[in-house]
Amino acid sequence: MNASRLVGALLLTSCIVAPGAAAAQSNQVTTVEEVVVTGQRASDRDSLAKKRDAVSAVEVVSANDVGKLPDQNVAESVRRLTGVSVATDKGEGRYLIIRGIEPNLANVTINNQTASAPEPESRNVKLDDIPSALIGSVTVVKSLTADLDANAIAGQVDINTLTAFDRKKNILSARYVRGVYENSDRKANEGDLSVGGKFGPENQFGLVLAVNYSKRPSYSEDILATSRQVVNGVDLPAEMDQRIYDPAWRTRKGAVANFDWRPNDNVKLYARVMYSEFGDSESRNRFRFFFPGSASSYTNLTADGGDINAGSTTARRLFRQRSETTDTTTFSVGGDVYWGPGTLTVQATHAESNKKDPIRDEVEFRASASTGLGANFKLGDEMPDSFTANAAALNPANYRLNNYKRVSRKAGEELNQVRADYKLPMSDWGEGSYLKFGAKYLKRDRFQDQTGRTFTATGAAAAQTLASFVADTFPVISDGKYSYGPTINFKAARDYVDGNQSLFTVNASDQISQSVTSDYKVVETVTAAYVMASIQRGDLTIIPGVRAERTEGDTKAIAFTSATTLTSGYNSFGGYNYTNYFPSLNLKYQFSSHLLARGAITTALGRPPFVDLAPTVTVDTSSNTVSMGNPNLKAQKATNFDFSLEYYFPSEGGISIGLFHKDIENPIFNSTSTGQNGTYGGVALTNAIVNSYANGTKAKVTGLEFNIQKPLTFLPSPLDGFGVNFNMTFTDGSLKVPGRTVKTPLIGQADRIASAQVYYEKYGFSGRVAYTYHSAYLDTDGGLNVSDATGKSDGYFGALSTLDAKVAYKVTKQFEIFAEANNLNDASDYYYFRTSNRFREGESYGRSYRFGLSYSY
Repeated sequence: MNASRLVGALLLTSCIVAPGAAAAQSNQVTTVEEVVVTGQRASDRDSLAKKRDAVSAVEVVSANDVGKLPDQNVAESVRRLTGVSVATDKGEGRYLIIRGIEPNLANVTINNQTASAPEPESRNVKLDDIPSALIGSVTVVKSLTADLDANAIAGQVDINTLTAFDRKKNILSARYVRGVYENSDRKANEGDLSVGGKFGPENQFGLVLAVNYSKRPSYSEDILATSRQVVNGVDLPAEMDQRIYDPAWRTRKGAVANFDWRPNDNVKLYARVMYSEFGDSESRNRFRFFFPGSASSYTNLTADGGDINAGSTTARRLFRQRSETTDTTTFSVGGDVYWGPGTLTVQATHAESNKKDPIRDEVEFRASASTGLGANFKLGDEMPDSFTANAAALNPANYRLNNYKRVSRKAGEELNQVRADYKLPMSDWGEGSYLKFGAKYLKRDRFQDQTGRTFTATGAAAAQTLASFVADTFPVISDGKYSYGPTINFKAARDYVDGNQSLFTVNASDQISQSVTSDYKVVETVTAAYVMASIQRGDLTIIPGVRAERTEGDTKAIAFTSATTLTSGYNSFGGYNYTNYFPSLNLKYQFSSHLLARGAITTALGRPPFVDLAPTVTVDTSSNTVSMGNPNLKAQKATNFDFSLEYYFPSEGGISIGLFHKDIENPIFNSTSTGQNGTYGGVALTNAIVNSYANGTKAKVTGLEFNIQKPLTFLPSPLDGFGVNFNMTFTDGSLKVPGRTVKTPLIGQADRIASAQVYYEKYGFSGRVAYTYHSAYLDTDGGLNVSDATGKSDGYFGALSTLDAKVAYKVTKQFEIFAEANNLNDASDYYYFRTSNRFREGESYGRSYRFGLSYSY
């Protein structure tokens, strides 16, 4: 057993033997004066209390709960909630998928205001940017009330940072973590510090300061097939595209400053500042070996595999150096003032997000068929069982320098918003009843600017072979299953290109295309107003409401034609505006002090991604083809139905079951129209092919959720330190795709999602094993291929199970040592085309382990 697996085994063993150790310690305890609920039990109790008191269906994870799992960001922390899964990148959660609805349709707020999102391709908020150590609580709202933004078909994610008034005592906590990774010799470092408390006359002031830093290495191997092909009746990958990410570093920095002033019981004022930065730097070696499309290029070809004849195909070797930084700064001021008979809440927020890719450079070497490339391969149930390239394919002298691409990109968003809410008690409607109304104004200013050019080798440069630029040689990867060969010394290749510019040509048209076709600017405003009420009739709470939102947007981009230059400005313009009304009704009935029911009918919308709305136009007269955005896209609309029963045990814990259904109008698809006549970017075309975006008709999803949280305090000591949390969600959905008769699920909709956690806490010992699972779903990253009516080329993210563990011991009341393990079952990401035996991608990233010391006061 290797060292990393031994560490994992020890962690699991510690979770098992902790009760015995606690029993030994309990024999020495003669008196117990007070039972103090801490750790996991305390956080579960807090989360359940917030869920129970909420006016609508929510799920909550509290600060202690965040820190109790080996979770490095908000997405990882929230994925264990009922009905929630995550879209991952290299094993880390990035975007939330709520109830099988794609991340683009979830609304994310930070301290009750809409979060800024610099992602140029979508409205997604990257939750892996936000360190979990900075968070006080996260609430997932599943049924909307009228005071919440309507842009939340999936639901709303409320992220709140910690304030001094959230704790009875002063705040002082620190943590240091050292991490090791199974597939890398590099080590991770992480630390965070939080200080704060109340001060001044009668403790009317509060201040919390928190900082976080982490740097995590990774090594991963990624095998792709960009498409599939049928050769002589055998379904084959179009290529073996093998990628090695090494080294790859992810760096997170964050800071929070929360100031509160509560001069009396009638005034609560505050200022909030939050900064988060996410850096992603990676070096990627790539070996692309193409599978020929002709049966004559194979020998002994069967459904199990075969031989690719020598000299019948081509291959490429590439190296990409990429650096990306995303940062977000948010400033908020506001407060609650008891004004007249009610409470006035005012909040103003300014946020700026930036995404910078200063380097996305890639060098490419190519080998022609004449060099004698060939291979033997065996297909498997999922990934190929083996791929063995011949000597010619592994010989660096057969790969000649072809081109060097130099690309940089920046994108950003400035977001300003202000809201005011007034809550008026209405005792005549029943105790605790109220009328609430308010308004909100939000303005987004978003842009993307990309620059790129390709240096094509000529003359002596084109004669250069990879043999002069070899860094290392990997005979095989993926546990010995696949041949790989030489890798590229990127620095040497870059220096050669920079020092021999005269031997390279730059295609002017291609440079202009790379530099202008992705550029756009969008300014969008949303003006909203609402009115709602909470009416108490005995044990029944009725919450009706209606919200109105006016959306207006101006877009501009650069139409790319043969006349476009590098200095061309915006010359393609678009705009959109629409007004929507969103009625809602939430019901809550308290059968007893332990049992309650909820029901809701709500409405929501999902605005199109900004990149789809941008009026980009690219005209290729040689192929009579146009690619363009669509500022006239309609927003998606949804009608949502929810019903749930919740039972809270007399001691601690709870159990719930819920049903939900969503009817969605105007889903958005990529579209291709043929035989089009018109003028595009100033160019008149006849019988053209136009690629763009269009609305479909409808989609729907139905689901069943089950959740139980229970500390097993009824067991005899020391077993009463055990507790269990379990939830599972079943969903069934369909997306009506234009031109299709086959059933297609919603993007991101897994039929089954589950999370299970067993923990133990007693006498300073704590241990926890956490399991998460989701079944396969239509990939959120380009999985749907609308042009294929059969759906066979749709890309799916396969089923995934992960097992994590943590053990800890409190050396003193303040100091705790701990060890965490992630992905103990060595799960890997697997993607496929329609059926699981048609592989699309497989990426492995191994196990990881973290050891640390924490202090809390």
